[in-house]
Amino acid sequence: MNFSRYLLFAITIVYLSSCDLEQTAKKKENLPQANGKPGEIIIVMDSAQWDGQLGDELRTTFHELVPYIPREEPMFALNHITPKKFQSILKKQKNIIFVTVLGDKSKDNRRLKAYFTKESLKMISEDPSLFMYSKQDEFAKGQEVLHLFGETADKLIENITENRSLLQKHFIDIEEKRFYKALYTAKVEKGISKHIKEKLGCELKVPFGFEIGLEDDNFIWLRNFSPDVDKSIFISWVDYTSEDMFNLDSLLNLRTEISKPYILYKPEDPDSYLLTETTHADVSRKEINFKGQYAVKLQGLWKVNKYYMGGPFISYSMVDKFTNRLYYIEAFLYSPGKAQRDYMRELDTIIKTFKVPEKPA
Repeated sequence: MNFSRYLLFAITIVYLSSCDLEQTAKKKENLPQANGKPGEIIIVMDSAQWDGQLGDELRTTFHELVPYIPREEPMFALNHITPKKFQSILKKQKNIIFVTVLGDKSKDNRRLKAYFTKESLKMISEDPSLFMYSKQDEFAKGQEVLHLFGETADKLIENITENRSLLQKHFIDIEEKRFYKALYTAKVEKGISKHIKEKLGCELKVPFGFEIGLEDDNFIWLRNFSPDVDKSIFISWVDYTSEDMFNLDSLLNLRTEISKPYILYKPEDPDSYLLTETTHADVSRKEINFKGQYAVKLQGLWKVNKYYMGGPFISYSMVDKFTNRLYYIEAFLYSPGKAQRDYMRELDTIIKTFKVPEKPA
């Protein structure tokens, strides 16, 4: 059984058999709002297993370092508590993982086993490949609850190891949805969004706080600046001539050509400009499906040619088939000495709202 199929099957069995849908809807209306820091996960499990190999595998999975940022930052922060202490304010946390070894007779695992129905336990015993299901808004609104389970610790470790990237992506996607809601529930810079559409022939949902830093006929630089954090997004286009333009070297050259005339961190020094850090760090190139069309995603580090300045960047490149333009959109961050994981997740959420026309204007 593949991942998506058994995940859906597990959700259906455990969730629908445990309560009536109408009652569930009424219950959710009265729930408090979930709270907690971005990227924080509460782990509810047996203490001995948290200190053992099972806990090590969870830490390996969720403490993996975020790639393409200059500081070492884990994907998620994990906080362990025992089932007995899981009450009151802890139930309002945004991200919760229950980890249950069904065949273990400890008090903690017996408490955790009580979350399962007879039907779900029977299903798990018949299919050892089942090891997880998720529920939303279980104890609070805007909450993600994930159950990880196995008959033995060894089997659960095996399943977590084999599905590590999927587990990471599960919570990364949840965080992205929350960033989107936070960004666009507040005031949106509709005037700037309209200007981008009229000037560049593309669309971007610009959240509150961004301003136009500089623009030209086929270029615009958006900036959200504070003394501690400088967030930037720029969009440009060039005529599309061949598939070779999507090669890594071609895109990096295009990146420099676009940014060099406009993005000056030292305006008094016009010979200073952005470069891509390739000497001490790699640049990731990934071909992706971006809203139904072919695109290339780059992630890496930027620097200034003459000064000790730099940070992470992420970009998407794609072609508008109606105008034969290759669009390049990038988000980059300057925040020296600060944590950058959540800022980059926020910026990636913004530039993913980018769209090229679906039909000629």
